Amino acid sequence: MAALSYYLLLPLLYFFSILPMKVLYFVSDYLIYPLLYKVIGYRKKVVAENLKNSFPEKTEAERLKIEVDFYHHISDLFVEIIKGFTISKKELSKRVLTDKDLVLVDLFNAGKNVILTVGHYGNYEWGCSAIPTATNHAVFVPYRKFTNPYFDKLFTRSREKLGVTLFHTTKTRKVLESLPETPYMLGLANDQAAPPKKSYWVKFLNQDTSFFNGTEKIAKQKNIPVYFGRMIKHSRGFYQMDYELITMTPQEEPEGFIMQRHAEMLEKDIKSRPEMWLWTHRRWKHKMPEDYKYGFND
Repeated sequence: MAALSYYLLLPLLYFFSILPMKVLYFVSDYLIYPLLYKVIGYRKKVVAENLKNSFPEKTEAERLKIEVDFYHHISDLFVEIIKGFTISKKELSKRVLTDKDLVLVDLFNAGKNVILTVGHYGNYEWGCSAIPTATNHAVFVPYRKFTNPYFDKLFTRSREKLGVTLFHTTKTRKVLESLPETPYMLGLANDQAAPPKKSYWVKFLNQDTSFFNGTEKIAKQKNIPVYFGRMIKHSRGFYQMDYELITMTPQEEPEGFIMQRHAEMLEKDIKSRPEMWLWTHRRWKHKMPEDYKYGFND
């Protein structure tokens, strides 16, 4: 069944991928958005609950507007990801402006590795694919496997075609032990629900929230500079990726500093344009144990 569904959908995916963006946004507005939001109601209860808990100070009407805007955003995100199967480096560089301050170039020239910590905000897929256009670093990004191995290979090829090297999260330790001696970047999406006992706890969007602690642990172990990747949306289909320094010297920072700064920066972005975050994710499915405190607990 996995192979059958793949080969049935593959021609359709590539047909849509070669269409102009104007046509794809028409599909987003008049097919995907009403289907996701009004017909299927894809995770509407999860989205509504997440918004209510994150923004209790907002009125129901204000939260409903965010909800509607969010479903328009993920409908656009869907067609933009499909476009990514065939988008050229030239086209992507027009749609995602990267590193206007040459931060990554300066780090590479200084022979420094870098950790880029990001959230599922804006078009994180295009943002990941566009990073190699801004740096000579070898770029490594962990990701979670698709249950369908055929689609797993398809999306891996799409994400890697412009220079990113992906690896399954289960192979993180092995990859860290074999990273090249030339400057590299490790990109980490750090806004998923982390297991309670292996995480950093913080008040985030009005809720007790667990963050995976790998970003800080890797940074401190290897003393790698850490930057936050900020994705700004200028207009429909056009983004900018900026890089904000968290620390150049992780080993000199107090415990929890990197994780706290990541959480603060991501929260600031979400509050500025909440519709651009991935509210369908069950971000708060883990509850903070009663005997835990904010910060690390292991």
